[in-house]
Amino acid sequence: MVNAVTVKGLAARLDKAEQLVAEGAVYPVAGCDGYAVVRNGDGTQMYLVRFAAGHENCTCPDFKNRQGTAGLPCKHILAAELALGDRPQPPAPAAMTVDPIAIETARKLGIIAPAKVAA
Repeated sequence: MVNAVTVKGLAARLDKAEQLVAEGAVYPVAGCDGYAVVRNGDGTQMYLVRFAAGHENCTCPDFKNRQGTAGLPCKHILAAELALGDRPQPPAPAAMTVDPIAIETARKLGIIAPAKVAA
């Protein structure tokens, strides 16, 4: 059973999470749905957060020392859920492809240096 002390602590944690979101302290990790980097309240640390349902985790001391074992979210997990939980994560950057004809044309025009031939 959840008691009043636990609820009060969660309410305070939620207030802090909302403040982090308002300050723009939550950054999605491109190409990794359910992951974010969240800055702490005073801006001195960044924490990696996994906020995917059922797999929540944070690298902050609060989660490691207290919340992880109790099964309760830290303010960073809550902030990531509030800021990014309902929107899809941006896709990972596409792999860069090399067009050999464009490279050769750029070499001929002097835009890039000629290829070095190994001796």
